[in-house]
Amino acid sequence: MVSSSLSGYLVSILPAGVLALVLLLLIPRTRVGVRLAVHILFFVVARDAMSPAGFWALNAGSMRLNGSTPVLLALAGMSAALVVGVAWLERAAREGMAWWRQGAVVSSVLWGVLGAVVISAIAAALKTALALPSLPVPGPALYVPILIFALLGNAYEELLFRGLLQQRLARHMPASRALVVAALLFSLCHAWLAWIVTRVGLPVLVFTLIEGLVAGFVYRRAGLLGATLAHGLAIFALAAGLY
Repeated sequence: MVSSSLSGYLVSILPAGVLALVLLLLIPRTRVGVRLAVHILFFVVARDAMSPAGFWALNAGSMRLNGSTPVLLALAGMSAALVVGVAWLERAAREGMAWWRQGAVVSSVLWGVLGAVVISAIAAALKTALALPSLPVPGPALYVPILIFALLGNAYEELLFRGLLQQRLARHMPASRALVVAALLFSLCHAWLAWIVTRVGLPVLVFTLIEGLVAGFVYRRAGLLGATLAHGLAIFALAAGLY
């Protein structure tokens, strides 16, 4: 059952993956913006395909990861491979990207945890104020695989949107504007998921905009490690039903 669900998912994203790879082979490495657009488009396809595959479920007030432990760990491994692959493939585009706060990894971790707390607190407050519904809470046995998937899956996302996109935008506009633009684009890239795939609508865009703004702020102060922890731990809290 695990192999069939994973194989079905991989088959569904294979055409997009092949097209993306061909494009990356054809587009010169100097055309960083176009190459980044290809990476982001493939990410959107791969992420949105998780819903019909049954790996997660969303409603207006919550998100749950429905995959079994082997599925979540396999998806986490794929995300880790993509992080390594994209970072290597786009090594020229990573110029100026900070992996963590220079000389202060612990500080980067603390910034990441603080960012996750901020995202979760805002989302929980909105959920309570609007009386949004919750999906059934997963069992404690799934907490560790959910955490691993949330951290590695969102490391891939943060590499694209903060490490590459926001960093690139900051070369052409003030850093604060680059942060906001990257966060808005991050939220926009969830529009198809919000209205077409899940039909949850506006709550998805609001939550992802909050995520993007906070993760972008943390990235500026704590690098990619901090942004990944802020995003990943916030998704863990949401998926584990902690609020």
